[in-house]
Amino acid sequence: MVEFVKLHLIDLLFVLAFLFCIATLWRKGKKYTVRKVILSLVVKAEKELGSGTGELKYAMVVERIYYVLPWIVRVFFTRAEIDNMIEDAVEHLKMYLSDESEGKRNLLGYEEEGA
Repeated sequence: MVEFVKLHLIDLLFVLAFLFCIATLWRKGKKYTVRKVILSLVVKAEKELGSGTGELKYAMVVERIYYVLPWIVRVFFTRAEIDNMIEDAVEHLKMYLSDESEGKRNLLGYEEEGA
């Protein structure tokens, strides 16, 4: 085995570098999709639990992420990256709901939500 590695060291390094590049490109392509899934989960949690329940909403989103996303996607994104994506989604939702140029917005998209 050692002899095989010595003889084909450059070939093995080339194959490993190629696989790393493929994995990196695949991960970058999935990042947009993961962000959209997380945003939809944050919106769903906000609709179901309402305001003032931040910890419950966070727990709901994290639990649903691990249920919705395939295991191979979860392997490529660390817990810290997922936490950052959740925070970004929450900030995006806050900005969307507070955008005064469009008038008062709500999550359902119709006036009667508050009634």
